[in-house]
Amino acid sequence: MERALGVHWWVTSDIFCFRVVIKNNPFTRRGVLSTVASIFDPLGFVAPFILVGKRILQKMCQEKLDWDEPLPQDLKPEWEAWLRDLQNLSTIKISRCYVPSTFNQVQQYELHSFSDASVSGYGVCSYLRTVTKSGEVHCTLVMGKARGAPTKVTTIPRLELSAAVVATRTASFLKRELEIPDIQEYYWTDSKVVLGYINNDARRFHVFVANRIQQIRSSTEPSQWRYVSSELNPADHASRGIMTRELVESNWFTGPCFLWQKELPKDDVKLKEINTEDPELKVTHVFTVQAKEEKYVTERLQKFSDWTRAVKAIARLRRYVKSAKNSKVMSNESTTLEERKEAEEFILRTVQKETFSKEIKSLKDKKELKSFQSKLYQLSPFLDVHDILRVGGRLTKASLHPNIKHPAIMPRDHHVSRLLIKHFHEKIHHQGRGMTVNEIRANGIWIIGCSTEVSSFIYKCVKCRRYRKYNQEQKMGDLPSERLEATPPFACSGMDCFGPFCVKEGRKEVKRYGLIFTCMC
Repeated sequence: MERALGVHWWVTSDIFCFRVVIKNNPFTRRGVLSTVASIFDPLGFVAPFILVGKRILQKMCQEKLDWDEPLPQDLKPEWEAWLRDLQNLSTIKISRCYVPSTFNQVQQYELHSFSDASVSGYGVCSYLRTVTKSGEVHCTLVMGKARGAPTKVTTIPRLELSAAVVATRTASFLKRELEIPDIQEYYWTDSKVVLGYINNDARRFHVFVANRIQQIRSSTEPSQWRYVSSELNPADHASRGIMTRELVESNWFTGPCFLWQKELPKDDVKLKEINTEDPELKVTHVFTVQAKEEKYVTERLQKFSDWTRAVKAIARLRRYVKSAKNSKVMSNESTTLEERKEAEEFILRTVQKETFSKEIKSLKDKKELKSFQSKLYQLSPFLDVHDILRVGGRLTKASLHPNIKHPAIMPRDHHVSRLLIKHFHEKIHHQGRGMTVNEIRANGIWIIGCSTEVSSFIYKCVKCRRYRKYNQEQKMGDLPSERLEATPPFACSGMDCFGPFCVKEGRKEVKRYGLIFTCMC
C-alpha cells in the first residue's frame, strides 16, 4: 500500500482505496468539522457521501451553535449513522487506469460531464468514454464534485445553472490535464430551463443568470448540451448525498447505461421558448418622451451649484441646437452677452411654466386672477413680450430699467431660486439679509418669501457663520472647597491690596494703600 497525494494506492492491484481512521472527536461543531475535513478526496470519488456530513455541519451553522456546544437531539442520529457508515469507505475500490489493458486500438475519446442540483446541494461528475475500432466501449469516473446549497434562499433553476458552470470549469480542467488530442466534450443536465437559458439568443436576463450563461457560452457551444432524465443522471447523487452502500450500487462509478452503448442517444428533446413571466427575465420598459419636455431641463439644473455656470451651459446648449438645425459647425468660442441673457430668460421662463402653469394659462386667456385662486393675486402679475411672468404695480411710467420696475417672479423652495440667492449674496461679499434682498430685487428678480429664503441661506452659509461667530469666552474654573463649605464669617479669608493714592496731610502729600479682606464663604 502506497500513498499518492493523500490517496491510498494498492500497487499490486493498481487500484485506489480509502483507509479511514476514526478519531474519538466530541459530538460538537468542532468535532464534526474535524471528522469531515479528515477525509481527503481530491478527485471527488466519494463526494456524494461527504456531502451528507457537510450538510449536517451546515445545519449546525444555521442554528448558530458554538464550537463546543453539543449536537442537538434531531441531528445526533444522523451524525451517528454517518459515522458508522464512514468505516465502509474501505470497501470502495477505484481502478487507477481509465482504459482497460485489452483496449489496443482506441478510435475515439469522449468526456461526458453531468450536472444536477437540489434543495440540499448541487454536484457534478465527469466520465471518460472510450470507443475502440472494434466497437468496444468503456466508461469510467474521472472526477466528481458535490457542494452544499447556499444558506441564502436560492431558486432551483439558479442552482442548476451554478452546477452547469462548475461542470464547464471541471471539463476545461480535465481536458487540459488529460492531454488527449481530439477529445470530444458533451454536457448533460436534467433541467430544461437551463438548456433554454443556454440556447437563448433573444432574451435578456438579470445579472446572476446573465453572468453564468456568459461563462458557459465562452467555453462551450449550445450544441454540446443535451438533456438527460433525472433517473439516469448520476450527478443526482452528488446533489442529494447518499450513503456508502447506495453509492456502490448506483451508477456513480460506471456512469449511466446509455454511455456503454455503441451510439449515444439522439437529442430529440424540444425546448420550449422562455416564458415571458420568468422571474429571471429583464423587463424592458418603454417610455414615451414628449418633444418639448421642459421639466427635464429643470431636473438637469439640479446638478449645477453656481448660477453663472448654469447660464453658460444653457447658452452653449442653445447655440448647439441652433447650429444643428441650420447644419452649421458649432464654434468653440465663449458665449456672448446676448446669448447669456437669452439663456437667463429661458431658465426663468422654464421654471415659471413648471410652477405657475395655472396663472400663466389664465393670463394668456386674458382672465383676471382672483385672490382665492392664486397667491400671486397681490403682485398683479402679467406676461411680458418674452412670456416671462413679472410683477405689476404703478411704476410703469417711472424712468427706471424695465426689469427693476417689473421684476420676474420666482417660486420659493426651488433650486434655481437658491442659485440666484447664492449668486447675489456672494456678489455683495456676504453682507446681511437686507443687502442681499436689495441686490436680488435690483437685478430684476422677485422671489416669493425672499426674506425668509435669504435668512435660511445665510444661516447655512459657511463663510457667514464664520464671520458672524460669537467671541469665545474663557470657561471659569471650579470654585475652591473653602467657598463651598459652611463656616463662620472670616474663618477663611482672602486678602487684596490696592493703591497707592496720593493724600494731602497739611502741606505735604503722602501715599496711602488700601487693604481688602474678603470672607471666602
